[in-house]
Amino acid sequence: DILEKLFEKGIWTRKEIVEIAGPNIMIGSLLEQINDYSCSKINDIVVEEDGDHIYVTTEYKEQLI
Repeated sequence: DILEKLFEKGIWTRKEIVEIAGPNIMIGSLLEQINDYSCSKINDIVVEEDGDHIYVTTEYKEQLI
């Protein structure tokens, strides 16, 4: 799934995320859903947007996958 794929590396470009998720997925909404899920499980977020880059806290992989 998308979350598992995101944990493969710590920094993604928005273009790479679109390639993974598909052109019809709203990236902002997707990242918000991922962070909602991570907050419910580990009380922290795992993805952060900074312009064209998305940063993933890969240390949480074991706890969320």
